[in-house]
Amino acid sequence: MNTVVLKPAPSTTLASGWRSLAVLGIAMIIAVVFVAMFALRYFTLDQQVFGQYWPRRGWLLLHVAGGMAALLLGPGQVWLGLKGERMTLHRRIGIAYMTCVAVSSAAAFYLAAHTDLGWVFGAGLSGLAVAWIVTTGLGFAAIRRGLILQHQEWMTRSYVVTFAFVTFRIFAGITQASGVGTLQEELAAASWFCWSVPLLVTEAVLQGRKIFAVPRR
Repeated sequence: MNTVVLKPAPSTTLASGWRSLAVLGIAMIIAVVFVAMFALRYFTLDQQVFGQYWPRRGWLLLHVAGGMAALLLGPGQVWLGLKGERMTLHRRIGIAYMTCVAVSSAAAFYLAAHTDLGWVFGAGLSGLAVAWIVTTGLGFAAIRRGLILQHQEWMTRSYVVTFAFVTFRIFAGITQASGVGTLQEELAAASWFCWSVPLLVTEAVLQGRKIFAVPRR
């Protein structure tokens, strides 16, 4: 009996060349700048920095610390996975990344349930945590079953959700500059836009590449 070995077609694999390196490099630069400008200041334990979250500063620090670490670990982790190099290091960073996601998500659920910004903001933050757990969890499940392409795609989605720490600032700035509502309404909108819009764009790119890679009949 002949044994048939199935290999993924070239069009179904994620690009791992200079374009991917450039995107991940830019993401890393933005992540470092964001951490330096916005995240590290929380560790000064200045009450004014925490604002209304001062009574829940421990939970906020867990959320920020986990998110900050995941944000910085992500680009290197994705690049090693795309290149298929130094897989032992890739797995170790992956475990650290998933631990950071778990810790930060747990803190996010607590903060969402105890926010002073209203239930819409809390729901957006909860949605972010759910999306983070689902995308990361499916990425882990895929690699455990040897589904490399699916693992790459889900971990790409996971890092896009991680990047919501950055995009929240961007969307919050846009909504506040547009003056579309009260501060509470603007932050509530940003809590949804910061992860749902980038995730939609990412999905369109991932699936669009597969669709347009198939020649017309």
